[in-house]
Formats: sequence, structure tokens, C-alpha cells
Amino acid sequence: MPSELTETLKSAARLLQRGDLSGATATLSSIIDRYPDVGDVWALKGEIAIREGRMQDALYAVDQAVQLEPNLLDRHLQRARCYVLAGNTDEARVSATAALNFDVTRLDHQLILGGVLVRCDDHSKALDLYLDAEKQVPDNADVYRGLASVYRFLGHIDSAEKACERAIQIDPHDYETIGLRSSLRSQAHDGNHIDQLLALEKAGVRHWRGYVHVCYALAKEYEDIGEHQLSFSWLQRGASTKRTNTRYNVHDDVKVFSSLKRAFSKETIESFDDSGDPSEAPIFVVGMPRTGSTLVERIISSHSKVQSCGELSTFSVEMMNLIERDGQPLKDRLDLALRATQVSLEEMGANYIRSVTPIRDGCPRFVDKLPMNSLNIGLIHGALPNAKIIHVVRNPLDACYAMYKFLFKNGYPFSYDLQDLATYYAEHYHLMNHWHQVLPARRIYDIHYEHVVEDLPGQARRLIEFLGLPWENECQKFHLNQQVSTTGSASQVRKPVYSSSVGKWQRYENELKPLRQALEKLGVPTT
Repeated sequence: MPSELTETLKSAARLLQRGDLSGATATLSSIIDRYPDVGDVWALKGEIAIREGRMQDALYAVDQAVQLEPNLLDRHLQRARCYVLAGNTDEARVSATAALNFDVTRLDHQLILGGVLVRCDDHSKALDLYLDAEKQVPDNADVYRGLASVYRFLGHIDSAEKACERAIQIDPHDYETIGLRSSLRSQAHDGNHIDQLLALEKAGVRHWRGYVHVCYALAKEYEDIGEHQLSFSWLQRGASTKRTNTRYNVHDDVKVFSSLKRAFSKETIESFDDSGDPSEAPIFVVGMPRTGSTLVERIISSHSKVQSCGELSTFSVEMMNLIERDGQPLKDRLDLALRATQVSLEEMGANYIRSVTPIRDGCPRFVDKLPMNSLNIGLIHGALPNAKIIHVVRNPLDACYAMYKFLFKNGYPFSYDLQDLATYYAEHYHLMNHWHQVLPARRIYDIHYEHVVEDLPGQARRLIEFLGLPWENECQKFHLNQQVSTTGSASQVRKPVYSSSVGKWQRYENELKPLRQALEKLGVPTT
């Protein structure tokens, strides 16, 4: 490599490390036209774009780097990480699989690849990497964070708790793991972490994000021991802090819901005329988060002919690929719904099926449980006319409280303010009513969380019948299902059905009064 190129790359890398992104970009720009076939140039260009949030530029750059140097582990790791950050786990999985063909022995490589595999729902391979890393470096907090996450998803709660404790022992200010530890099991009067958490809060938490984790952990543990007023007080503190530090305007989402209803009118839906892909394999489980969709998914995937594929972003990714392929850039988010009605339905459905195929295990049917695919129902109906769509419904106040008290790692920014929450929930409620009105009868199967809790055998049988599958008794023994669960309910789904979450909002009736009033004003019945 010419000395000029080497020095320029080092200089750009130093600027990037210092956070001088414009300086790094300017430095790299001085050589990129002269060295377009050097992988290091494209790799560094990709890192700068990632840091600047220019994901399309980043994806292009890391693709170039891999094409130039396909035999270099670092290139596949960078591409996998970049595609995960972009929300495209399908392509991330391709590069993660390629990386596994190398001898991955460096700790930083193992941590990167383990994190990617977790995001791609390949937890057994991630576990192998983390366990190997633990043997090499037994005092690294990042290793135990990874182990805790994987063990939780696999349902090994005792092992997850031990990994959390080890990570916190190494790094007492690992607030995210502190929050995870509280969520793993129901705490007891004679066994909890409340005193530790209060001492942490009193001593002062380093950053607002850490403070949020401590507040949510206290809210969870106080609720577990029946101290409901204290629980809600800490929950409000955490949610308010999170909302204050989140850039979000719920009315931007309101406009998106309106654009969906305009674009996917009854006339548009009727024009689709079964022209999509004929596959009967997909089962979409949709609805708002924290409404019981994981419970429903576990019932379905306990059937021998159904695989759980987790929460896939695949449908939206393939939709965007087709929209962008026509060469006309989107004007804004509000243009997306109309453009979606113009894609080739057959191609859309076929691309989705093809993209999911690498993660399927041979079962004839599979579940895609991304809750917010409810926004895509109109296009799902057209692109996959034989796919089943199941909408999970829960009492609005229980659903909203469950969202409010859950600290989401990504997404759902409306959940940290009661007025935002009511507004978004109402928009979702009215959109689902719209889908029922414009789609053929029984195209969407509504299943109520409360009904499942009250009559699991009857509800499970009707659900399996709707899917056109023969009944199997395992479907009502969902808690024995060994398939991985990667949702916020990963701990709960290992237990038999329980009713303690039904009507839980009533313990906070006074505190949730503004939420109830807002929902009713927006046309959502709360009784």
C-alpha cells in the first residue's frame, strides 16, 4: 500500500476516533477517487457514514469493501453490524454466516458477531461465541451482558440472572444490566434489589439513560411486592426522563395513519384481485406491543407444522426495496403508503418469501410476529393473499399501562407519555377498524388476550382451526415450547397461562385517569 494512502487512512481514522466526522470525511475524500479499489478506504468511509447516520451511504460503502476483500473477516463483521443498525437483519445474517466460516478468536470480533447473531435470532451460535469468550477473558462485563441476553431469550432464567450478577459485579454502573436483572423474575419481600437500587439512585447516576434504567427497575420491583403507589411514582420519573430526552412528535405518526387509510381504500384493496404470491406459509401476528402477541405466537408455534421466526423486519424491508427500485425518491413518510400500493404484488410477496427462506427450518408454516406489521396489513393482503393475519386485542387500559411500564430498547417512543400513548393507541385502534371495513370478512382474525386467559383450550382450538391446521394438544402447553422467544415477554412465556395481568390497570386507577379520559375522548371504548 502506498505510503501516501497509509498516512491518509491513519489520519482520517484518528479524526474519526476524536469525533471530528467532517474532518475525517474531508481527509478521506482527498484519496477516494485515486484508490477506488482499496477495501480499507471503503471500510473507513462506511464507519464515518454510520457515525453520521447516513445509513444508505454506509450500506453502499460496506458492500463495496466486502466485494473488494471477501476473504477478510473484518469486512463481513462490519457489513453485518451495519445492516443490523439499518434494521435489515436478513442481510446482516448473510454476513454473520460468512463471518462464522472464519476462525473467530479475537474478543472484539466475538462480541460484535455475538451481538449481531442475537439481533438475527440465532441464539445458539451467539451462545457458543460468548461461552468461548468467557473461557478466554473471564472478567469482561461485555461477555456476561451477552450471556445474560442470550440465556434470557433461550429461557434459561437462572443462568441469565447469574450472568447479570457477574456483569454488575465487574461493572457496578452497568445500569442496563441492572434493569434486566430486575425483569427476569418476580421479586419478593424477602428477596429483592430495592435497597441496592435506592442506594444507586441516592449516590447519583452518571447519565440520564442510567437513571431511567434504575427508575424502571425500582418501579418493577415495588410492583412485585405490592407497593403500587411507590411503583407508579418511580415509573413516572423514569418515563418522564426518557420522554424529555427523546425527539418525537406523536402527530407525525398521526399523519402516517391517515395516509394509510387514504391510500388503502376499499377500491384499492378490491383492485388487488389475488395477484400476489400464492404461498400459504406465512402467519402474521400483529397488534400493539405488550398485548399478548407473544402468548398467541407460542400457542401457534407449539404446533408441529409451525416455526416461530420472531419479529421480522423483512416485509417492510422488501417493500422499501421495491419502492426505491423505481428510481423516484420518496418525498417524505407520507408518500410511502401511496407508493406501496403501486408495487408489484406478486413480486412483493415472492421477495418476502425468498428473504425469509434462509431462516426457516423445514416447517410448512411460519410465524412473523412483528407487532407493527399492523401498519402493513393492506399490502400483506395484496402481496400474500393466502397468508393468515391474526390481530391480538387487549383491554385498552391494560395494554397502555403495560406499554407505559416497559422500557423498550428500541422503538415505540409514544409509550413514555400518557397523552402520546392515548393518541397513538387511538390511531392504531381506528386503523384496525379501517382494515376490517375494507378487507374481506374474516381476513383478519381478532383474538382477545383476556379470552385466552379465561379459556385457553377453547381459544387455542379456534385459533388453530382458523389457520387450517389439525389440532395438536401441544398448542395448549405453550410454556413447554422450546423455540426461542426474543420479546419483552421472554421470561413470562415459559410459564403456564396466568390471569394476574388482567385488570392490572385498576391498581392505578387514579394515576391512569388522564389516560382513560384521553382514550375515551379519542373514540376508544375502555370498558
